[in-house]
Amino acid sequence: MKERFFLVILFISAFGYSQVENIDRINAIEQKLIALSSEVPGLNEKVKTDFAVRNVSLDNFLLAVAEINNININVSQELSNLFIINNFNDVNALDLIVFLSKEYSLDIDITGNILSISKYQPPQAVIEERIIPVKYEPLDNTISVDAQNDELYKVFKTITEVSGRNLVFEPALQNKKITVFINNTPFENAMKQIAIANNLFVEKSEDGFYLFRNITSNGNPESNNIAYEGRNYSTTSNKSFEVLDPVRKIIKVDLVDANVERVILQLTEALNLDTFIASPLSEAGTVTFSRKSISFDDFLVKIFEQKIVSSQNSVNNSNNPQAENSELFYTFKKENNVYYFGFNNQLSTREVAVVQMQHRSIELLSDPSGGNTNSFNRNNSFSNAFGNNPSNNFSNTAQNRNQNNRSAINSNIGETFGEYANKAEAIISILPDEVKKGLDIKVDYELNSFYVNGTSSKINVFKEFISKIDKPVPVVLIEVMILEVNQSSIVETGVSWGINDAPTTTQGRIFPETDLNIGASTLNRVIGGFDGFGSFNLGKVIPNFFVTIKAMESNGNLKIRSTPKLSTLNGHRATFSNGNTSYYTITEQAIIGADNPVTQTVVNFVPIDAELGITIKPLVSGDGQVTLDISVIQSTFGTRISQNAPPDISSREFSSIIRVKDQDIVILGGLEEQSSNNSGSGVPFLARIPVIKWLFSQRVREGRKAKLTVLIKPTIIK
Repeated sequence: MKERFFLVILFISAFGYSQVENIDRINAIEQKLIALSSEVPGLNEKVKTDFAVRNVSLDNFLLAVAEINNININVSQELSNLFIINNFNDVNALDLIVFLSKEYSLDIDITGNILSISKYQPPQAVIEERIIPVKYEPLDNTISVDAQNDELYKVFKTITEVSGRNLVFEPALQNKKITVFINNTPFENAMKQIAIANNLFVEKSEDGFYLFRNITSNGNPESNNIAYEGRNYSTTSNKSFEVLDPVRKIIKVDLVDANVERVILQLTEALNLDTFIASPLSEAGTVTFSRKSISFDDFLVKIFEQKIVSSQNSVNNSNNPQAENSELFYTFKKENNVYYFGFNNQLSTREVAVVQMQHRSIELLSDPSGGNTNSFNRNNSFSNAFGNNPSNNFSNTAQNRNQNNRSAINSNIGETFGEYANKAEAIISILPDEVKKGLDIKVDYELNSFYVNGTSSKINVFKEFISKIDKPVPVVLIEVMILEVNQSSIVETGVSWGINDAPTTTQGRIFPETDLNIGASTLNRVIGGFDGFGSFNLGKVIPNFFVTIKAMESNGNLKIRSTPKLSTLNGHRATFSNGNTSYYTITEQAIIGADNPVTQTVVNFVPIDAELGITIKPLVSGDGQVTLDISVIQSTFGTRISQNAPPDISSREFSSIIRVKDQDIVILGGLEEQSSNNSGSGVPFLARIPVIKWLFSQRVREGRKAKLTVLIKPTIIK
């Protein structure tokens, strides 16, 4: 009863949906005809003849209506099999066509003002192909399957694509419908449950295939006349290994004192691998190894590690500096999916690989040649006569600094690794000995590559280590702002009186600074201006008399700013230098000849430098902070004790090591020089009396101050 009720409800729902769909279609046809009626007036006109229709084909009826109302109608041939019986009275053409479309399931296609009428063909329902849910976990070797009356071929195909396991069945089972639901079940158990649930028989062949056959009425599997050959090894739960993924060669092993030769032969057969054995593996011994999931290649690397058979002490190979005292051991090489087994000294197991550095140089670069000193290195003097630069006694610290750190970078390709200088050695020299052991390594500087000759396993270790250290070396942009401020203040005052050799002309400046020389004539006119003050008479001065009046004050404020930008690799010095060069002479006289001696004079021009130099070495840490090794030197020329003597050099220098964050600004100061001078001369006793001391003395007060400040901002360029 319940089933009948369900079927009735289902029928009513389907019928109702089809009715709604048909009404929408007829309404759409009516709307199209109404829109077309503005261009085709015959649609809105009455059918001019009242008539009864009986046993008339539908196509002839529509053509008659088209002729009467002047409507362009194209009728499909399939409508000739439909006959109508009806009586139409006082109806327009549009309603008539809509009625016929609804009554006889017609479809109307409008092109311009032409109506194409044909039998309505409902759209075919698209049947979506069911996706069989299959999920495989390679790490746990578990599978989930939800088959619901699906074809066996589609289910097995999906399982094979997802898991990589091969399932084989009899041709007669291809279209067999199977139903099973399995959730997170070990693969072998899942295959057994699929067979049991669908009356099938399954067995696993020695090469890893799962074979499904139909079960006869007596409970025995049908014979499929297929023979399986190969070595017998356990496929039960107590097996020593299990193939988890034959495509990616993932295996599970549990070996206890197992024979290496037997294990390798069985695994290569189970994985269907091509092998070449150059030397018997009978002496490889035994191995104890347990792993739930490991690739076959990694498994071979592990079991052949430390499998030393013997040592060879007298192998003469000039091309292989590591050949002497080499150890003999079993190894393997994989080439074009073929596995070669043998000793490490056999050509079949050796290979040559090119390992190219992608991000850094193959050399450990030293600092630039100008690092840590100024760039005005003077090793030779200029001479206007014969001979080399003679020795002199005018040595100074600034000149000695020019001769430090000037050795060139040694990049001779023919040198071996041990002969490299410490400023430019191949990066191979910093590799651990275990990584280089047993390998013949050559360096190609032009391609920035290593040529490595050795066994496949050791080359892989070398490549892995190189990939770990082959990282981009950070580039550090160092912005330096150098501020040098020179301030000076001079005050000079006083009055001087005296008699000159000749009459002095009144001249000088009064404003803004006063430096005035007054002659006798001007002074007498001033004295004459005091006549008329009674008995007060100053008289006149002699013609050579003069008076000098000084009252000056000057202030200076000079700023020099330099903003160089330096970029350098992490761990390498960046140097900035700005200076000038002066020369002093050394004169040497040489007497040539004995009978008629001739005196030869040689004048040598020796350079000497003064500079403002900064040397910075950045070290970037893992957390992005930058350690800066900073050295600043400032030297300036002073006076000369004679015209041809070397000038005095005053130097200011400091160094510091600080740690800052990326793009932080460091301020370095303290290089400050101050000088003051307060001197005067005048008439004894009178030069110390307040107020009138300015008439009987001259005073000079001078102060100078020089300050150097350096701002440094490191930025890591990523």
